[in-house]
Amino acid sequence: MTMLIVTLLSVIGGAICCFAGYKIFRVALALIGGCLGAYGGMLLFSVLSKYDIGFMHMKYSELITVIVCAIILGALAFGLYMKALVAVVTLICGWYFYFDSGSMGFKLPWTSPLITIAVSIIFGMVIGFAVYFLQKWAIIIFTSFIGARIITSVLVPYLMALVSGKQGEMVLQMLTREISGNTEIAIGTCAMLILMGAGIAVQASKNK
Repeated sequence: MTMLIVTLLSVIGGAICCFAGYKIFRVALALIGGCLGAYGGMLLFSVLSKYDIGFMHMKYSELITVIVCAIILGALAFGLYMKALVAVVTLICGWYFYFDSGSMGFKLPWTSPLITIAVSIIFGMVIGFAVYFLQKWAIIIFTSFIGARIITSVLVPYLMALVSGKQGEMVLQMLTREISGNTEIAIGTCAMLILMGAGIAVQASKNK
């Protein structure tokens, strides 16, 4: 149930960011902060549930943890706005860089996770300051990318589950020309690029 709610909220929030991020950037920033808080809440619950903490073993404790974390980070992002801009952008971009570099099989020139975290933070800060100082086009590109990334990160696994039968596998092999072992990555990347392009086009046309 928790995953379903997070999925629905992520899709709605991602769509708003992707197609209207610049026009309502303060709201978009709050939604991005909320999504980040939701993901963080799931990680926090997975860690705390291993310990003998009464609340963590109660019914709906995971959902409550996720919602509280999402509300806190979303409210902070909305309330602080430009003061929180660089921090929120750094966290969300660093988050995706860190996890994508592992899930997509990037061969990084180092093995230490601490170095990966440091590089993720630096990468996020570069984008964060770019969005802060360049404003319009940087905001349009950033919100379109993050919105598309949020949507695909939660929908692609469901899509893969729907087509996991033999017929689905055959169709996917035809569509992806038998990309060995990377079908989900290929579909997610293509879907993200398409959504991102559509988001940039829609936002640019609305803000000429």
